[in-house]
Amino acid sequence: MKLKTLVAMIMAALLCLSLAGGSAVAKKRKSGPVQVGEDVAGDWGNDNATGEDISQAGDAMGMDLIAAEIGMADKKTVNFVIKVNALPSQGGTPELARYIWSVDVDGEYAELDGKFTNYSRGACDPTAGTCPPPRDPGSAPFAVRGNCTTVGDGAAPVTTCEEVGLVQATFDLDTASIIIPVPLEMIGAKKGSKIGPGSSSFTSQSGGNVLAIPSAVLSRSDMPRDGMTVTGTYKVPKK
Repeated sequence: MKLKTLVAMIMAALLCLSLAGGSAVAKKRKSGPVQVGEDVAGDWGNDNATGEDISQAGDAMGMDLIAAEIGMADKKTVNFVIKVNALPSQGGTPELARYIWSVDVDGEYAELDGKFTNYSRGACDPTAGTCPPPRDPGSAPFAVRGNCTTVGDGAAPVTTCEEVGLVQATFDLDTASIIIPVPLEMIGAKKGSKIGPGSSSFTSQSGGNVLAIPSAVLSRSDMPRDGMTVTGTYKVPKK
């Protein structure tokens, strides 16, 4: 009888450990980043007007989009993660490769707009209300924008937004990811807020909520590019 009791106690303990382990894994998955969009590899620029296959340039410039993720960096900061098929060996493409992510935060439109380096526009952008005076935008600057308006129509609408903040992204070679940390307050988010896909006239005509598109100062929707559709919504944890 005592042996049976001991075996029963061991089995009960193992069951408890198993359940505890399962709960820990589930919690980790729940608190980790959530994939909200994906795109096939090898399609950068394939809708260009010449009909030529220029997709290899997407990898060379770090502009071939494959996935988008959102997760918390800490309790006050949310990470927007753009995954690409490859990044250049130096980390990114200076000045040329532009990344735009249009989001909807509790019904309000916001936009993340940045580059590996962006002195051409990041130092002085009168359309966003950041100039004069000129400034040093720092490394991997991403402007957080709001209050957007669109001028023009057809193939080349120009969307201008006010800059509400500037953050410094990380171009991670190991994971081919661009990690953009944005304070919740900067985009008007709070615990329980829903962050979903946003859309402007420019992003709609460019084929996605997340774009990788060339730019010196401005981008046109008829340029070779890659667009990724965001289908998921991220809810900011309440705890």
